[in-house]
Amino acid sequence: MKIKKLLFLIFLFLNVILCHSQNIEGKITFLASAKKVLNYIQKEDGKENKKRERKHVNELYKNAKDINVILRFNNSMSEYYTTNKMNVSNNENINLTRLMAGGGKTYYVQNSKMSYNCNTLDCSLLGECFLIETIAPKWELKQDTKIIQGFLCYKAILRNKKTKKITVEAWYAPKIPYQYGVMNYYDLPGVILEINKNTFTITAIKIEINPIEKISIEIPKKVKKVTEKEFKSLTRKAMPGFYKRN
Repeated sequence: MKIKKLLFLIFLFLNVILCHSQNIEGKITFLASAKKVLNYIQKEDGKENKKRERKHVNELYKNAKDINVILRFNNSMSEYYTTNKMNVSNNENINLTRLMAGGGKTYYVQNSKMSYNCNTLDCSLLGECFLIETIAPKWELKQDTKIIQGFLCYKAILRNKKTKKITVEAWYAPKIPYQYGVMNYYDLPGVILEINKNTFTITAIKIEINPIEKISIEIPKKVKKVTEKEFKSLTRKAMPGFYKRN
């Protein structure tokens, strides 16, 4: 069994190396949906559930609408962002689907000599722009397959360290030979075309490979660069009341 898994991994990485010589770039449009969350709430409406006992929280979820998100990429970098703007003047205008899909953040993954690193641009939380270095997830590769928009995809999962339960399920396409992904989910032997996280899903609905218009991506330079740990420390200092309640 171990030999079979080893051969499977070798096949995937050889496929990435062979395809990497091609100058592939493109744009992927995803559909982000929280419909499974809505179904969950409908089932729980008649039950005692402390997490859903506040009416306005239920309403926020029930008002969640599907949105589109974009991944643009070339052989050196990718850029992921949501396309729908959010009005936060009142709860009725807050779309939790957009928040779960990344909100107003932009996610960059850089490819340098087959080594990938991810940075998140956050300009909304603390009143100025930060570029936050993100650690790559520790994926568990599976041999399950399915077709997404004509591309053969393989399954990978993330588990909770304590409970060992699956928290994230990803489907990646080795034929698009980069380790780019959705939000800060990346570092798989192929671009991620679908993410399932609890009751939330992001799935590719349109894939444009080598479009006429060249894909050009630049990370903003005049921003503060911090680690995830440093950014969490800054937010705790800026919003001590919020963290005390949670």
